Amino acid sequence: MVCGFDHIVVVDWSARATPSPKTPTKDAIFMAHASHGQPPLVSYHRTRADLMDQLTEMMSQALAQDQRLLATFDFSFAYPMGFAQHLTGQPEALSLWPLFAQMVEDGPDNANNRFEVARALNRRFAGVGPFWCVPQMQACPDLPAKDQRYGHGMPERRKIEQGYGKMQPGWKLYTTGSVGSQAILGIARLQALRATFGAKLAVAPYEGCAAPIVVAECWPSLMAAEIALYSRADEIPDAAQVRVIAAGLVALSSDDLAQMLCAGDAQEGGILGVGYEARLREAIHRALRD
Repeated sequence: MVCGFDHIVVVDWSARATPSPKTPTKDAIFMAHASHGQPPLVSYHRTRADLMDQLTEMMSQALAQDQRLLATFDFSFAYPMGFAQHLTGQPEALSLWPLFAQMVEDGPDNANNRFEVARALNRRFAGVGPFWCVPQMQACPDLPAKDQRYGHGMPERRKIEQGYGKMQPGWKLYTTGSVGSQAILGIARLQALRATFGAKLAVAPYEGCAAPIVVAECWPSLMAAEIALYSRADEIPDAAQVRVIAAGLVALSSDDLAQMLCAGDAQEGGILGVGYEARLREAIHRALRD
């Protein structure tokens, strides 16, 4: 068993509105899968539906074989404190997930309504709501292309994000580095996994990490220097980062990984590895330097 889990999966997510090209390309979906001490295997997925179908099958097989699987995703699982309370009447981040699943439409060809969802959520706030940055043709007073927001009352970042200047706020939906669209679509997809697997799946840190299947939020750029160091010649950056992070997670001790998965709170969650950078960095070196 690998660090308490038989399988480690790291996903680089995408909010593309059409299928990615047939030939692997950057800014698309990549998944690294490591198991039983083997080097991570990286796969490319043209659509979110394809990735989720494969991941659901992996999870089902793990459960059938009485094995454990950890899957990490590079989008925000939560928003700044107060957002969930305002929309659902409950402070916990997971209270938002069924709402997002209800609102989001995300087709097998990647066609989706993420901007419509953000616009509808903005309308539930005073002033101009917290979401912003869309293509000019999609812009409107309720969802501006530029940062013209006011009066919505939401913090710009979660507390855990405030020490990392390069970490984009979850409100930004478009342009390079933005994660807002990925989170809207990703949370809806993960809520579908929760509906499928029930108590056999836990969302860390909110529900602990003792379930057979655990999903967690990660931010690969936390290990940007290590990813750059161990990237292969001509390797697509997205593929490199999931491979390197998966190799590091596999090399962690069970105790270290459990501590990372449990770090955070019910309202704003946590990001796997934040506060434990030295341990994750050493694990990556241990796994890849030879």
